[in-house]
Amino acid sequence: MDKNEILNSDYDVRVSVAENPSTSVDVLTELAKDRDWYIRSYAACNPNMLVDVLTELSKDSDYIVRCLVARNPNTPTGVLTELAKDSQWVVRRYAACNPNMPVGVLSELANDINWYVRVSVAENPSTPVDVLTELAKDSDWEVRAKVAENPNTPADVLMKLAESGNSVVRKNAAGNPNTPAGVLRELAKDRDWRVRMSVAHNPATSIDVLIELSKDEDDRVVSRMVGK
Repeated sequence: MDKNEILNSDYDVRVSVAENPSTSVDVLTELAKDRDWYIRSYAACNPNMLVDVLTELSKDSDYIVRCLVARNPNTPTGVLTELAKDSQWVVRRYAACNPNMPVGVLSELANDINWYVRVSVAENPSTPVDVLTELAKDSDWEVRAKVAENPNTPADVLMKLAESGNSVVRKNAAGNPNTPAGVLRELAKDRDWRVRMSVAHNPATSIDVLIELSKDEDDRVVSRMVGK
């Protein structure tokens, strides 16, 4: 099909073309102007989309289109910075997930009123240690759980998170390779089997702790070791 045939085709064809990573830039540029927001949203997340078109789509009237621009790895940092100020929290959430988001903006988003946005900052691999350290004190356990899971979270912060009253936070700390060996040893005795299972699957867990876990009363813990 040539460009005109695609642009004048039915809805399903336009969706398929908009999401296809092999679609030419000139066709994607036209689909980014489609009357249907759903088509524009697929075009917005296409990895071949031109930067200047992404910039235009970041101003789209539909928030879902803006969300997918925020998620696109090719979206320039200046555009991401603007999307981080969007009135729709879900757009800010997607922007906060993008590894290309400037560190200074991530620091600001870490104070967002919406906990979903803070969760995204906590799981972003580009979030700096000082921001993760502050988010580890967040009032929302989902935020703290993502900090416990982040590969950049330092050992001293993980030690504190391992003492959390929330089992999901402890489970994530138990699975983090940065968690100190002594803390993993204690978590291997946790009352929650999911925490012990995370210790069993952690590549940093010592052999002697693994031997003890191989005798665990819960078969799910032992089976996790078998699949290690």
